[in-house]
Amino acid sequence: MNLELKIQEEKFLSNEILELQDEAKKHLANSKAENTKRAYRNDWTQFSEWCEKNGLQKLPADPETIVYYITYLGKTMKASSIKRKMTAISQRHETAGYPSPTKTALVKGVWDGLQRKIGIKEEGKDALWLDDLRRVIQAIPQNTLIGVRNRALLVLGWAGALRRSELVSLKLEDVSKTRDGLILHLNRSKTDQKGEGQDIALPYGSNPLTCPVRSLEDWLSVSGILEGPLFRRIDRHGNILSGLTPQSVRLIVKNCCEKVGLDPKRYGAHSLRSGFCSTAAKAGKAEHQIMKQTRHKRSDSLQRYIKKVSLFDDNAASGIGL
Repeated sequence: MNLELKIQEEKFLSNEILELQDEAKKHLANSKAENTKRAYRNDWTQFSEWCEKNGLQKLPADPETIVYYITYLGKTMKASSIKRKMTAISQRHETAGYPSPTKTALVKGVWDGLQRKIGIKEEGKDALWLDDLRRVIQAIPQNTLIGVRNRALLVLGWAGALRRSELVSLKLEDVSKTRDGLILHLNRSKTDQKGEGQDIALPYGSNPLTCPVRSLEDWLSVSGILEGPLFRRIDRHGNILSGLTPQSVRLIVKNCCEKVGLDPKRYGAHSLRSGFCSTAAKAGKAEHQIMKQTRHKRSDSLQRYIKKVSLFDDNAASGIGL
């Protein structure tokens, strides 16, 4: 999004103000994560093209235009995707100095009705429970570089409730070992875009197969990595290359799950994080303990895991002789 600073309207600017203006533009450009900015740019481009095709004004757009657009999107898209596109349109208007057409009573009314029709349920990936994680790890060959790497990737991702972006951003310099286990330092994450940093403790596991410390030590021993990205690509000749991408993590999880008979369509990188949440909740861990590990900012974000786990607790249909 391009925000025109009001200072630009002045005819005569000192060198100092010009320098400050350039610096302010950089801060503005850095106000959102790159993935978010890319998504908003794409959303605005799609809206602009739709308006041009239908002979409608895009900026400023009339509330009726937004109503027609979200009705059109509602034929094929999920509510969450439409909501993001509305946010992109709203921000583009506000940064250009126009009131957001998405905040009018007309648009809000149509949006509420549309959500009732298409539903707002989020279809996430299945959780990879600890028992399933053990089955997946057991099926991974430990006599290959890729196998040892994948075991460490899955175990650390699961035990640390890490997002795929966090996994691929880890560097060896971000890991420290203590007498109690490992400490991972995340320099930046989805809930820490300003880079305050977050530390995650990974204690020794009671089962060597899924112990985060042993898994990482085995990977570092065979890979010879001394600095830089922790998890890296490996070619068919066994050469260790540059760091993995978030997409790589997604594919690794899917492939490993498929090898033990789990439907790869139902699992992805987020299955590691949700699997930890679900398993910890089932084991009776307190909500604040889970949130400390997952770095959830709000408990309601965690509740969807806990509610699913507790469906069978004190269930009225059990113990009545069915």
